[in-house]
Amino acid sequence: MHTTPNFPVKRAFLYVLIGAVGLTAALGILAILSGRFGWLEIRILLTTITIAAAGICGLSCAAYWNTGRGLVLPIAGLALTLLAAVLILGGIWVTPISIGYWKLSASAAVFAVACAHLALLSMARLAQWFQWSLTAAYVVILTVAALVVLMILGEVDSVGMFQLLGVAAICDAAITIMIPIFHRLSRGNVMEAVIRSEADEMTALDREIAALRSRLADLERQRQQCSGQAP
Repeated sequence: MHTTPNFPVKRAFLYVLIGAVGLTAALGILAILSGRFGWLEIRILLTTITIAAAGICGLSCAAYWNTGRGLVLPIAGLALTLLAAVLILGGIWVTPISIGYWKLSASAAVFAVACAHLALLSMARLAQWFQWSLTAAYVVILTVAALVVLMILGEVDSVGMFQLLGVAAICDAAITIMIPIFHRLSRGNVMEAVIRSEADEMTALDREIAALRSRLADLERQRQQCSGQAP
């Protein structure tokens, strides 16, 4: 049995996402109908888009957190999502901003998206012989994120780096497609494993109940013996 967080993280990010999408749509419609689209309107629109993107990443991490199958990944993803959102919003509304600030913001955003991606894939229930795909997903997705961040921080634009990133991105796309397929193929085996686990748990409970009943019977006999010996 797993425990879920007391604070409704998933619901909170879901409300944020709904509100941001609705606000973005409303602002876009108002900007089009008003005929003016100045820097203030652009900032407001970028703000709502940022909040919506943060809501999607946060919702993905919170969904995996609620499964109770891991804490490190969703917590790291939520922290990076909040950090990236705060930095990007600060960059939108506070000027001037240094290039180093935007590099840090972009790096946090890249790893936040990577964590959200892994959180969604980690919710797949895979048979034992498909578990390797999830390990491969962690390696490939984090590699892609690390390469992108390396290119951002080091301003690397060599052909070799782009080729390496392209290969990693193709592997990323392939494993992202394969894991849902493996999840589907594993459904029968996972259900059998769950049923066996529940049966084992029921057997253990039955044994414990039988032991308690035996102990109660012994205590009852001892009580009767004590009552018979009493003057």
